Amino acid sequence: MSKGIARELTWVITSLWIAIFIAWVSDQWLWVLGAYFLVYLSRQLYSVFQFEKWIKGHAGVSYPPSSGFWAEISHLVSRKQRSLEKHANLQLYKSEQFLAASMAMPDALVSLNEFHQIEWFNRSARKLFGLKQSDIGRRIENLYRHPDFIAYLKQGNSGQSLTINGVNQRPRVYSFKILPYHRIHKLLIVKDIHELYNLAQIRRDFVANASHELRTPLTVLSGYLEVMRDSVEPASPWAKPLLSMEHQSNRMQAIINDLLTLSAMESETITGDEGPVAIGDILQQMAESIDQMTTEHTVRFEVDASLKIIGYEDPLKSVLTNLVSNAIRYTPAGGQITVRWYQDQKGAHYEVEDTGIGIAQEHIGRLTERFYRVDTARSRETGGTGLGLAIVKHILERHHAKLVIKSQVQKGSVFRCDFVPGRIVRSEDE
Repeated sequence: MSKGIARELTWVITSLWIAIFIAWVSDQWLWVLGAYFLVYLSRQLYSVFQFEKWIKGHAGVSYPPSSGFWAEISHLVSRKQRSLEKHANLQLYKSEQFLAASMAMPDALVSLNEFHQIEWFNRSARKLFGLKQSDIGRRIENLYRHPDFIAYLKQGNSGQSLTINGVNQRPRVYSFKILPYHRIHKLLIVKDIHELYNLAQIRRDFVANASHELRTPLTVLSGYLEVMRDSVEPASPWAKPLLSMEHQSNRMQAIINDLLTLSAMESETITGDEGPVAIGDILQQMAESIDQMTTEHTVRFEVDASLKIIGYEDPLKSVLTNLVSNAIRYTPAGGQITVRWYQDQKGAHYEVEDTGIGIAQEHIGRLTERFYRVDTARSRETGGTGLGLAIVKHILERHHAKLVIKSQVQKGSVFRCDFVPGRIVRSEDE
């Protein structure tokens, strides 16, 4: 029991005994007890009145009731109030610190609600978009009318980024990204990637130009090697070196071809028009000619023939054959490979499952990097260039698709290409 309640009970019991004694002496029980309860009630009402004035912050009452039950309540309320004030001050400090940090960020930040109305923006966003305080509450697409940005807003691809060359007369490259936060709110982040973009462009140009320049002398060397091999007897000591040189020449030619393909993917120079691609027909042709790819494996095809994808036929054909070739290359003789083409609620899927050597988990995240190999010696022996999956990744990105890899060592791997529902076409729909 608290001291305040104890004092209140002591006062009540003491005053009640005094009232009873007076009533017994005067023999006026009704009047004395009535007067006692009237005094007690008046005292409680006065304490409530003082407590209410103190809670409301009345100017004439700077302290709560100082005795009895209400003094105890006032003490508890006062302690809780101090705790809340301390917490509020801490939160205010943190919010001011966050606001100052966001204002100092070089990236433009704009907070949007569910209707894309501006709620807040930092200093970089004010400079980039020319925003004013009066723009709060206005829709962002009414202030920045770039068609790609408006389409990006409508798509609502959380986590996906958009690259725009030039914003409000600024000849620089910017990356736009919208991230959801706190239920219905969204954060627009605009980053200046001009230097990175230029470096990537220089790298792409160098690779493309170097590959083109290497192709001609390599073709000449390959031609002379072929002539020399044809003119040398099989028993000649030069037969084996020339065979090895021709093998390495072919391998270099494959690397150059893959580099040129990858350069085309990165620079978005795919030729031809988009249209319905009959994946089923391509896989049917592959099934009919599978003996040319392998005679040591069992290859099964599970294909939805009426399922098509809007895209570029030649690049997609490269994806289909590349994944099957990889499965054959890394599956021991006698293994099984299953090729699937199907649709579910999430979209269309091209899947290649094998019973091969598998891939350790630490390597899976890097498989689509250029020239990355889990086993370099095996890749060279089997003719791999280390660029196949990088090409697959870029082709899928051009088709708004993604590559999913699952694998277990010595149990096999599954490579799956996921295409969004918006690119699906059925034969009966054409």
